[in-house]
Amino acid sequence: MNRVRFLASVAAGSLLLSATAMAQEADKKAERAWKAKCASCHGQTGKGDTDQGKKLKVEDMTAPAYASKKDADLKKAIQEGVKADGKEVMPAFKDLTPEQADALVKYTRSFKK
Repeated sequence: MNRVRFLASVAAGSLLLSATAMAQEADKKAERAWKAKCASCHGQTGKGDTDQGKKLKVEDMTAPAYASKKDADLKKAIQEGVKADGKEVMPAFKDLTPEQADALVKYTRSFKK
């Protein structure tokens, strides 16, 4: 392999590793956001099996019905909150950027049964 091709393959490998590292860091940030903002009601695994989750009757995110929901609708719920019978049942997390909300949606998709 000539030097130019070798250097190009090294650079491509570095970019791939860098992109992988960035994706892993984004996943870790989403997990931290989940634990800080969501797990008290939705549980660590998205089953809604906490005392507060049971009280509010939150949806089991591991169930097939959750998988059929659109990402845009989930993101909207995160950013704008959820109301039922005129009462807030989930607060809006307006402090999250759109990218952070997207990462949380992606994180919830990992809770499949």
